[in-house]
Amino acid sequence: MSVSPAELKIYLQGMEYPASKNDLRSAARNNHAPDVIIDLINNLPERRFNSPGDINKAIDEIE
Repeated sequence: MSVSPAELKIYLQGMEYPASKNDLRSAARNNHAPDVIIDLINNLPERRFNSPGDINKAIDEIE
């Protein structure tokens, strides 16, 4: 799944950290994210994310 950090940031606009995976998914849906973004979030580990950088590290681990 090649999603750029900039693209992900668009769909997580307004996100407050720390955030759970469910928080990320809700924000993405509220920002009308395409299925590829929702799928990516669904594949993230169940944990708290402290920043966008934290999310990007988790994405690197699963790709």
